Amino acid sequence: MPWDFEPGGPPMSEGLSPGLLDELAGYIRAHGMRVDVTVSPAEVSGPLRKLIGAPLPRKPKAVAFDVYGTLLAGAQAEPGAVGEARMASVAEFSGIRFPPDLPERLSAIIASDHAAARKRGVPWPEVDAVSVFMRALDMDAERAARACVAWECAVNPCSPMPGATAFLDACKLAGLPLAIVSNAQFYTPLFIRAAFGKGLWGPDGLGFDPDLTFWSCRGLRAKPDTRMYLSLVRELKDRSIDAPETLYVGNDALNDCATAGEAGLMTALFAGDARSCMLRDGDPRVAAMPPTTVILYWDLIRTGVWVSET
Repeated sequence: MPWDFEPGGPPMSEGLSPGLLDELAGYIRAHGMRVDVTVSPAEVSGPLRKLIGAPLPRKPKAVAFDVYGTLLAGAQAEPGAVGEARMASVAEFSGIRFPPDLPERLSAIIASDHAAARKRGVPWPEVDAVSVFMRALDMDAERAARACVAWECAVNPCSPMPGATAFLDACKLAGLPLAIVSNAQFYTPLFIRAAFGKGLWGPDGLGFDPDLTFWSCRGLRAKPDTRMYLSLVRELKDRSIDAPETLYVGNDALNDCATAGEAGLMTALFAGDARSCMLRDGDPRVAAMPPTTVILYWDLIRTGVWVSET
């Protein structure tokens, strides 16, 4: 897969064994899924309101997605957030017991890693969750991966975003190349597998292309950095699909829509979940590069904004 690694070698999560990942996937299915999830659209105001249901200029030849707040409905809009989130009921996995000050430990390590990356010239750095938990809890990579997944299941249980399954099925049936560009960690594909009941790719999978999936933890650069989007554009170009022929769908008007738009993609702001939708009112990058369209529910893309056949 096409990844640009930062100095110092690949993330610690790259060394996790398939057997361990399968074990973690089972734990996520048992402890990291939400049930009976209901969502309601965000109140879209200002300049973005007039873009609700705006038709795309052309029918996409490929579709790319954000994950958290777009394909997955979670307790939080982005993965790995910490704070006062359910410390009393946090999961125990393989004998791991979390110290009361774990949120503070994680925040301090993440802040230090971000600062070091910015000194190297990385404007929007990402961290490797396994490395962070290794240092926070003084344990090896395997136990840290278990701790990380247990923590994430406790603070950010997920479920499929209502309507996303039908849309992915329709895209797969139409033969559209499917891509992901996500601020994510090693466990994010495992959460997707647990939520949708199938893997990302393969004949029985969701239809994603492994060479078109880009996770911030792999390159240690996060959105709104354009690097992952530009990597996607290069991969699609090799398939004779240009950036303006690709639609990117995400819930954040800056990280997703403005940044993907700067890379040349059409964009749809998913405002179907008020808890996770980020309108970014007043952000200069959003003002300069607003989304192509705003959608309040998934089916609106297929039945409403894909009106052009050019």
